[in-house]
Amino acid sequence: MPFKNISSLVNHNEMTGFCAQKAKEIFDQQMQANYAAIDRMFSVLLFIEWLSGIITALLLSPTAWEGVSSSPHIHVLVSIWLGLAIVALPIGMAWLAPGATTTRHTIAIGQILMTALLIHLTGGRLETHFLIFGSLTFLAFYTDWTVLLTASILVALDHILRGIYLPFSVYGVTYVEPWRWMEHSAWVVFADIFLVNRCIMDIKERWRVAERQAKLEMTNEIIESEVVHRTFQVTQSEERFRNLCMSVPMVIFESDKDGGWEVVGMPWFQLTSSPISRGKEWWTLLVEVDRDRTLESWKLALRQGTEWAQEFRIRTDSGEVKWVRGKAVPYSTGGTSSRRLIGTLEDITDRRDLEDNSRKMMLMNQRDDFMAMLANDLKNPIVGSNRVLSMLTEGKIGSLAKEHQQLLVKLIEGNDELLGMIEHIISVYRYDRDVDADEFENANIANLIKDSIKQFSTALADRNIKLLINIGDEDALCVKGNNESIRIVLVNLMDNALKFTPENGTIEILAHRQEDSVMLKINNSGSRIEGEQRSKLFERPITGEEGSGYLPKVGLGLYMCRQIVDAHKGQISCSSDSQQGTTFIISLPHNHARETSFMPV
Repeated sequence: MPFKNISSLVNHNEMTGFCAQKAKEIFDQQMQANYAAIDRMFSVLLFIEWLSGIITALLLSPTAWEGVSSSPHIHVLVSIWLGLAIVALPIGMAWLAPGATTTRHTIAIGQILMTALLIHLTGGRLETHFLIFGSLTFLAFYTDWTVLLTASILVALDHILRGIYLPFSVYGVTYVEPWRWMEHSAWVVFADIFLVNRCIMDIKERWRVAERQAKLEMTNEIIESEVVHRTFQVTQSEERFRNLCMSVPMVIFESDKDGGWEVVGMPWFQLTSSPISRGKEWWTLLVEVDRDRTLESWKLALRQGTEWAQEFRIRTDSGEVKWVRGKAVPYSTGGTSSRRLIGTLEDITDRRDLEDNSRKMMLMNQRDDFMAMLANDLKNPIVGSNRVLSMLTEGKIGSLAKEHQQLLVKLIEGNDELLGMIEHIISVYRYDRDVDADEFENANIANLIKDSIKQFSTALADRNIKLLINIGDEDALCVKGNNESIRIVLVNLMDNALKFTPENGTIEILAHRQEDSVMLKINNSGSRIEGEQRSKLFERPITGEEGSGYLPKVGLGLYMCRQIVDAHKGQISCSSDSQQGTTFIISLPHNHARETSFMPV
């Protein structure tokens, strides 16, 4: 009888009726199970008694003699066939209809008849009569006093009939007093008084157990119904809360006892690209530079039970870095002293990007002003100084001693190097700002090489350095890029090769097509560059490193070369050994267009 809630039990009578009905069901189930178990027990007992009767007949009187001939004794045949006729039906019903009323009464009849057969086979021995009382005790296991009544009536009839017609079979004597059956029956009745009383007591006890179990089951069912009802209400409430959280474009979380987060809804996955269970260890998503600051403030808020608000960065499972803002407020859990926080996590990446872009624009404007000053205010005095120094060295103002002229020439060269460094800085700045990103066109590497080496012809001749140029099919050496930028790379690398090639040395330039790339190599026979220095050649030099190592007084030159090559989606590298010298290798994507917009002058 199911209940939706406790209020469905209107009054005490209804509850009592339910208990009585449930108790009867439990009692019937227990009794039926007991009947079936005892039925199977008696099926085994009857089979054993049948075998015992056969063995008894074989031991006491196996054969009968007529003169010199013998045959099986009648007791053997009776024990086999009559015994089988007695036990067959009870055993069959015990397995085909266990627990039925007819089955246990049939078993009672079979048990008493089998006992009578064993008494007959033993010649009415007094000891065998004890099996009658044993059978009654076994039948009392049913806790059904009607079974004892059936068995007792059959015992009395057996003693009456066999006492009249076969007294030796039942009493072991050929003559018996007429009242002998009453004596035996009286002892049976005496035993029945106690056995029937025991059955009634067992039935009452089973009823009490059934009633207690019924009350427990009723209580459990009511509690379970109420739990289901409350659970349904809680589930509905949670579902409404979850739907609300799903509609809010931010993560809602609650702290657990370990400081982790129990998060709700899809916004967490959309924000972090990680499963909700990752909230238990949310600090693993923090970017390293923000981790200590964020965790310290979070632990402090948990410990003191105060509000928490932080902006920090996380790295999602997809590798993306996002700015988020976390806010939480404390609340108590069930009146206990433990403190927890509940709050929200909001994606503020767009806002921070906007702020960063604003700051970058301000810094960019400041850098633009500085670069304008560097290009004009700093270069103009140096150019003017060079003009004056040139007039002095040319003797337009007056003749100078040779030593003075050499000193002025060095000053002019130093100014030229300074102007070159300023040009390098401006070029690096332009590539940092991607000024040339939209100025790419078709460029021919062969033509750029021929144009770039012209300015080094005098220096090569003065130091007796041999220049070898090996260019493949010129039409196949086309790339898409900025001609002036690529020329700057070639001039820088050629200038470095010239500086570090000893007199009477060799510089070799090779250019060829390799699959979908144009390869350019510039080799000089100068000194070897150590591996640690090679790894830093193309990095932006930090303060104090400009002009040190392999390229003194160059500073940003190779860094700018790398910036230009990267902007062209190419690669630049360096190899060096004591035998082959130093080689700079550039790989640029090939442009299948054969036209060039730059031709050497």
